[in-house]
Amino acid sequence: MVEMKGIVTDEKISDFRDLVNSNSKFVYQIYKDKGGKNLFHLVCSCMDWISVSVRHLDNAPKFDSNIDVKCMQIYSLISSIDLISASVTQLHRVFVNEKTVPFKGEKKCFHNRLIEREDDNTYFKTLRACFGAHPVELNQSNSKRFASWPFKSYLNNADLTVHLYSREIGEEDLTLDLYISELLKFLTTRYDYLEVIAEKIQSLFKEYQTNFSKQSIETKSDPLEQLYVLKIESEKRLDNDYYNGEIDDLIMIFQANVTDAALELLADTYKESLLPTIEEIKANLQSMNIVDLETDSDVNNSSDLGRELSYELPKLYTWIYTGRYDPLLDYYFERFNAVTKGKFKFSENDERNLTLLKVNLMLKGCN
Repeated sequence: MVEMKGIVTDEKISDFRDLVNSNSKFVYQIYKDKGGKNLFHLVCSCMDWISVSVRHLDNAPKFDSNIDVKCMQIYSLISSIDLISASVTQLHRVFVNEKTVPFKGEKKCFHNRLIEREDDNTYFKTLRACFGAHPVELNQSNSKRFASWPFKSYLNNADLTVHLYSREIGEEDLTLDLYISELLKFLTTRYDYLEVIAEKIQSLFKEYQTNFSKQSIETKSDPLEQLYVLKIESEKRLDNDYYNGEIDDLIMIFQANVTDAALELLADTYKESLLPTIEEIKANLQSMNIVDLETDSDVNNSSDLGRELSYELPKLYTWIYTGRYDPLLDYYFERFNAVTKGKFKFSENDERNLTLLKVNLMLKGCN
């Protein structure tokens, strides 16, 4: 009796899914609009159905002794293999070659086949049709045939056998044998092909990195102008949310116009401290090395002041980033002015970018 447990596990498809979602979601960025088609949706569909099928197979019960129950269990096995094979073929067309089909012409999985001219891909479809997909409506050499009740033949060691009856009077029946071991070989070769596709994705990403790393990012002497350049380059290269957010924050900070003479020096000093962050972002985008920034411009809200204002800060950030009306805005500013003894003169009349700058100065402990 064949044991399905462990024939395929979801480790391979999980690793593949992790790869697809890695590299700043490179696959999503490139294939969400590929020639006017959202192929990323296709990729997600394929991965999902592979996961469903693999988990079903890995948890499938042992084959029943009742021939009818076993027949439907084997059809479920065939259907799961079909889902995996079809999904892998679609992934091949997305990442490897849209005009070819993997394993075409190969005859390595099935032996003693009824129709010798069929390769493994085609012969699997024949088995699928005869053992459950549409056994009562078969086409064979331009004549209609119908599969018999599946049975265990005592003439060979096949797991299931069907006779293929002909609609034509006097035409001989054909005998089709199914071997589970051959189905499983077909399954594992298709499932293992995910590794080939994964290597192709990694190759495509490296090629993408190389091409963009050769395109020089324009250098500007003014920090704000440089940030405008980096914003365009970040969106064009990998559109990474983390880098986009960092750049947007820096743009707001450098756009902020401090009119309070008592804060001008603090603001200028703080902005100067952010110049290495701008340079690091530029260098990383240039080399296409999208990693966490060592000179991250985010302030540390785990400070005592950050904890004291843990309710007000998220609310204020929402207003800063969206401009959405908040009836408690005056209260937040009163709280900030109270805990800083009015040093930063928080006011609803300030521009939102100036408020962000003041919040950062406050949390950085600028004196």
